[in-house]
Amino acid sequence: MCMNCGCGKPDDRHGSPDNITREDLERAARANGQSLDQAVRNIDQTTRSMHGAAGSSSASSGSMQG
Repeated sequence: MCMNCGCGKPDDRHGSPDNITREDLERAARANGQSLDQAVRNIDQTTRSMHGAAGSSSASSGSMQG
């Protein structure tokens, strides 16, 4: 999807280079010798910890639900 918008299209940037695609996640995983699943788990875990540490900062202003 762009992975961040929730559209279900993992390879579509919707015309914006700022949207995250499967290719971006795969590249990040390879850079650390990880599987795609491990990289995604790490992102999820880090985002959840940001919510706890940041309180009402911009990290918690998105539509993510924990």
